[in-house]
Amino acid sequence: MRTLVLILTAASGAFAQEAAASRGPGAELPGFTLEETPKEVALRLGAPAHTGAFGPGYFSWFYQIGTEDLHDFSHTFCFRDSDRKLVSITREFAPEINVDHLFPPAETQVRYWPDRRHSKFRARVRVLPGGRVLLAMGSEAGQTCGQVILIRSGALRIFFPWIDLGGA
Repeated sequence: MRTLVLILTAASGAFAQEAAASRGPGAELPGFTLEETPKEVALRLGAPAHTGAFGPGYFSWFYQIGTEDLHDFSHTFCFRDSDRKLVSITREFAPEINVDHLFPPAETQVRYWPDRRHSKFRARVRVLPGGRVLLAMGSEAGQTCGQVILIRSGALRIFFPWIDLGGA
């Protein structure tokens, strides 16, 4: 068991160092294609701290990378049951941080719910190659954010139907 803990700590540490060395917290997200399987994620990060169902047709893996709090997860990987490929990765930040380094102004738009005029919630949206979308939930440029999500563009209509990529 001690060997397993050391291996997981080393894998998690390498992952956190990879992010820190490449433009700041959360910078590891665009490095995922969302074609990864659980086996590929485990090779990269080690075994998850927790697993669970995520509604019908999905399952999730939860990681605690760079956090000492055993109740908080830094990363949630959501996979489809059908082909066992990634649908999304959610990166949590506590406390919230500025994620402007992930959202260059020329590549980013803001979407509002229910609409801009009556906004109750907003998200920064950055379309990435390979049918992927990066989201900063609840923030605009210059503001802090507690959650960044990398998601397949086709899954937006399922998980975030209010985010329209029409103009992005």
